[in-house]
Amino acid sequence: MLSEFLRMIKGFLLVIGPAKAGKTSILRRLVTGKFDDHEPTLGFREETIAKVRILEIGGQRDFRKYWIEAINQDPVHIFFVIDVTSKNDFENYTLFIKENKELFPHIMERTTLIANKLDLVPTTPPYIQQKNQIIECSAKTGEGLLDLLELIANFKDVAEAKVVINHAEDVPDKISDERDLEIAEAVLKKYEGKF
Repeated sequence: MLSEFLRMIKGFLLVIGPAKAGKTSILRRLVTGKFDDHEPTLGFREETIAKVRILEIGGQRDFRKYWIEAINQDPVHIFFVIDVTSKNDFENYTLFIKENKELFPHIMERTTLIANKLDLVPTTPPYIQQKNQIIECSAKTGEGLLDLLELIANFKDVAEAKVVINHAEDVPDKISDERDLEIAEAVLKKYEGKF
């Protein structure tokens, strides 16, 4: 089921992480501007944000094999969402990176840790503060979601380039930093005041 779907898409962002970390709540907040508390995703779902396709895969153990299947399809970037109140979630992230760095040598550079539920802690736990590629956020309050939205918008041209490569076998020479900035600013302006 998922493998058939994955073969059809190119140029997508992948959202994974343990169950109940808030993956769907973050995506729905980015799409609607409102917080909705969701049941854990059983399977996968697709969203489009800032014209970028985003694939979310549930975090239950039975679905984690699909994480690897999706990574094999070369996503533009991976967002690994954790519940900031759960050290176990952070350990799952660390284990995921460790177990997959041989199969996917660039997994560290192409993965951003999203520490969600920031509204539930007075300060970010020290073990999370040490990470480089991290966005601290709260789907409930909207804190940090503009940073995430800007990052997603910056992947728009890369995602489109992957689609072009897939369909036309034509590689664009260079993606302009100025164009990335214009896209990010336009997206941020659209969402201004929603968080």
